[in-house]
This record gives sequence, structure tokens and C-alpha cells, in this order.
Amino acid sequence: MPDLADANDDLDAIYEVIARQLLDGDELDTAALYSRTAKQLIEAMNNGFGNTVFDDGDSRQALQNKFKLNIEQFSYAKVLTQFNLFKEFVFDDKGKIQSFNTIKKAVADTGAVFNQNYLRAEHQFVTQTAIMANKWETMDAEFLEFSTVGDSHVRPEHKLFDKFTALKSDPIWKRLYTPLDWGCRCTVIPGIARNVSKEYDSAWAKKVVDPLVKGTIFDNNAALTGKVFTDKHPYFKTNEKKVGVKKTPERSGVDLKQLIKGELPTDKEIKTVFMKYAEVFPEDFRNGLGSIKLSSAQSYLMQHSMSYSPLTGEWVGPSTISFSKKTFSNGFNPLEDLRGALGAIKKGSTMTFNQEYSLESLWHEILHAKTNTKPRSLSKYQTQNMETINQFVARHTYDGFIERLGGKATNKEAVLDNGYGYNNWIKSFRGELSKRGISETNAVAFFTPHLMSDYASIGTKIREFFIEQ
Repeated sequence: MPDLADANDDLDAIYEVIARQLLDGDELDTAALYSRTAKQLIEAMNNGFGNTVFDDGDSRQALQNKFKLNIEQFSYAKVLTQFNLFKEFVFDDKGKIQSFNTIKKAVADTGAVFNQNYLRAEHQFVTQTAIMANKWETMDAEFLEFSTVGDSHVRPEHKLFDKFTALKSDPIWKRLYTPLDWGCRCTVIPGIARNVSKEYDSAWAKKVVDPLVKGTIFDNNAALTGKVFTDKHPYFKTNEKKVGVKKTPERSGVDLKQLIKGELPTDKEIKTVFMKYAEVFPEDFRNGLGSIKLSSAQSYLMQHSMSYSPLTGEWVGPSTISFSKKTFSNGFNPLEDLRGALGAIKKGSTMTFNQEYSLESLWHEILHAKTNTKPRSLSKYQTQNMETINQFVARHTYDGFIERLGGKATNKEAVLDNGYGYNNWIKSFRGELSKRGISETNAVAFFTPHLMSDYASIGTKIREFFIEQ
């Protein structure tokens, strides 16, 4: 799939003009940024359609025209969003007009996020959307099958839908149609009737996909709506200050051999490894990863924390992940076993149970960083339910996290049975599943989207799940 060219030579000149207009109090000229954005995104759309000129009677010609109009509207909304931010750079905190160079730097720094990082993600999204719209128009099949790339970079929540099959006429394809997120590489292919599952049917798929896409631009089949960017995109929400999209970097994983010099990583290198991980897989940290801390805490193995504003009820600032340096009574030292785990992966050797568990423990904290749950004050009972399900999902899915670091989990059964964190709660929950004859894979599929959307309601979902089963 063609990527966005690094055509940034013209941006400095554009930012200089904007800074001068801001300083002189002139009306801001949106034309240059608008034209640049619209041009590149329309080129991305054309690439997705194979740069083909369709006949007037071809439905894809009409679809291209709708997409073009939508992209132009999106590009203008994006420019207005940037200019609203640019206007805030004229005055400093004391109300004094700032220098031209200061304003220009602020404009350029903010512009780089919108017109390089975000534009790259948008360019890829438009290309993939056009590819999938073209496929929808040309797939002459009674049944469709959802298909992932199948490598370690596939999001766990997308992996749940792999091989899902339904009639092309099924309404589920209005929502379960790729791309389902920034950088999503999943696709839909012709399916066959015998692959339709009674257990994992369209009702199941609707329930699982709803918390993933509800209220986002990914709740969309562009071939049916004629829109690449729906009105759910923040740029179209003119009364809100929340803007932008997540950066989608190259998905090449984390190469420990490049980040660790010796056999074992230093404290600094451990921090570097996971800051790099957050850069490569930004979707795992809803507000980004701000810092890694090493502590002598005796009350936790590892910990995730974030700040929030009581006034707005929103999370503010990035995540912090902390590792305890203490050796606990069971012999587990979170920091040192994590150090050993990274060293073993770099060397290509098998990890010990404690080393592998240190990565499972970290994945547990990353799931906390990943969820879109709003700040909540949880009761003791709600906390137990949330931590039980978070740990249950983490123990079942941490092997994918290890693969992203270049390693392989070999102790998964032992971690499931004997992991340290919340082990009594996990054993009780798994015992209930076993007593009722419920598949743990089925439980992971059910609870993951709820954990990622609102973990305060997990207790209710546990009751619903057992009743349904």
C-alpha cells in the first residue's frame, strides 16, 4: 500500500506566512494548508481505487465523487482546527505579544503533528478505506469472511473476528468493515456457507464490535455511506476542543538488539525499550506513555497511574508505569526478572517462569493504560471484578505482547495456573467457568471489549455473561 511521501519542504514557508499573519493581526489564509491536505488525501483515495478511471455508469465513479467531496470537507475542518490552536500562540501567559520566532516555532511544532504525524495516519486510512470500498463493490460473493494479517502486530480485539463469516447482506457488515482503527490492516474476503458459526454469529459480532467502534469514525462501511470520514471525527465537532488522531508509526515491532548493548539491559535501557514500545504501538496507551519509574514499593509488583481533572472528569497527561525493585517472599523481583526476560529475548533463549511472568504483569498494567474507561471511583467489589477480569484477559493474551518484543511465551499454562497477581480471584473465576463448562476463550472474547470501554460495569457484565451461558 503506497505510503505518504515526505513532501515537507513547503511547510516551513507556509508556517512562516501564518506566523506573520498572526503577529500582524491579519486574516489567516487557509488556502495553502487546505490545498496541500486535500491533494494528498485525494491522491491516497485514488491509489486505493488503483488509479483507475471508471466509466460514468460504474458505481465506483459515483463513490469516488462522494469520497472526494467528503475529503475536501474534512481537509477544511482540519485546517480550521489547527488555526484555532495557532491563535493561542500570539500571547504569552502574562498577556504579552510574543516574538515572531516564538510564534513561528509554536506554529511549526503544532503543525508538524497535524501535517506530518496525523496526515500520515490519515493518508494510510484513506488508502485502506478506498481499497475496501473497491472490494465491496467488486466482491460478487454470497458470504463474506473477516480476515486478519495473522502476525503478532494484529490487535487482540481484531483477532477475535478472524474467520468470522456472514452473508454479505447481513447488517453486521455496516459496522464490522475495515479499517476498524488507525493502521488497521485487516480485510474482508469471499466466504463460504459452512464457515458460518452458530456460536459466533452476527449477534455475537454486533455485541463485540459495538464498544470498539461506537461513537468513532470506524463505525462505518464507506462503500455504503459514501463517506471516508464521518461526522464522528473530532475535526467536525466544532464545539469541542479535543482534536486530532493518534500517530500510526511503522509497525516493525521492537528490536531489543538495537536497544540493549550488553547481555542484560541497564535501568536506562529498560526505560528506553518500553518508551520505544509505546511509540511503535501507541494504541496501547490512550494518552501516551510519559515515564517509566523504578521504585522500592512493597505494596505492588508493577503499577499504572494517570492524573485526572475533577473539574472535567477526564484523564489528563500520559501514563506512568512503575516497577518494584523489591524481592518478594516467593522470590519474584519484578524489575530484575523483567531485566532477565529482556536479556533472554535478545539472546534468543527460553525465559524462566518468573521472567515470563514479569512481562505478563507488565501487560496487565498496559491493559489499564489502554482502556477508554473514564475516571471512576470504584467500590471494593467493583475493583475486585475489574482486576479479576483484567488479569484473566492479560494471562490469556500476554503472549502477543511478548511476540511484539521478539520473544515467545513458553510458560503460558503455568502462568494461567500459578501467576502471582490476584491469583485467588483468578482461580475462583476460572473455577466458575469450569464448573459451568464455559470456554475460557469464549470468556476472553466476551470481556475484552467491555474491559476496554468501561471497566466499572464489569460486575454487571460478569452476571450477564453467566446468565447467557
